[in-house]
Amino acid sequence: MDLGGLISAILGFGTSIGKDKLQRHERVIKLLKQLNLNPDHPPADFTAVYQYALVEYGIGKPKPVLEIFRQSEIQQIFRRALDQNNPTFLLKAGEEFLAGHALGEELQTLGMSARREFYEFAAVFIEIARRTRTPAEVLTNQRLESLHRQISILQERLNRLPTLEGIRTEMARLAIQGELSLPAAEEREQSPPAIIPTPFTFALAQQMRGWFETLGYRFEKYEVWETDYFEWIINVPVRRNRFDRILYLAIPVDAYDSFFSLELPRLLIQRYQVHLIIYEPAEEVIVLWQK
Repeated sequence: MDLGGLISAILGFGTSIGKDKLQRHERVIKLLKQLNLNPDHPPADFTAVYQYALVEYGIGKPKPVLEIFRQSEIQQIFRRALDQNNPTFLLKAGEEFLAGHALGEELQTLGMSARREFYEFAAVFIEIARRTRTPAEVLTNQRLESLHRQISILQERLNRLPTLEGIRTEMARLAIQGELSLPAAEEREQSPPAIIPTPFTFALAQQMRGWFETLGYRFEKYEVWETDYFEWIINVPVRRNRFDRILYLAIPVDAYDSFFSLELPRLLIQRYQVHLIIYEPAEEVIVLWQK
């Protein structure tokens, strides 16, 4: 079944069904079986994972929401993120696409947020991608539980989160629990290599972004990522319609001790008013927030 046919099948259940958990569960299982997808173990290929995620997420959603995930650009964003095991790219590219798309405005007229819907779908997608191992592999590490039940718990947790920042942090938590990428296969599309931050660096960045956005800070498009380092330019409100531009650098403590505490870097940091977030990767804690 192509994606257009799948969305039509999902819409055939109506939008009110999302409120009835038992009825929704039955419809999800039925549609997964129609697609020849095992409700507890999706096949390890992108198309199956994407379709599985759309069924789990989409039943009960209105058509404009589902149309977001029919866009070829969105599908390519998820495919590339999966190929590269790169949730950072998933968030950044998804937000950039939605910022300039008419579907985002259409959802606003319905009182819905395109970014929130994107995050909710992405969280479901990540959870399913992590469960594409064989049942034998799963049993060697943990008790085999119903994937659909796990997704239902995840969706309930997401629905209780009041802010976009909370959902994005939940996505970071899911991403650092295990590998996002699917098993290697010859026929898989190969994407260009990308710099992928460590799981803790990614989770720290999402949590801190949530804090800053809650305070009303704005993020410029500029950002730099390394495996254990990231930097942003943030606009901090100082008075009505006026903002200060501040460069934030997040660095591991050993880099701070070996370089940034030296006299020349220290003087440059003071001169250009760079803010440092210094963390200990091994213990996964922030050790100093230097303004």
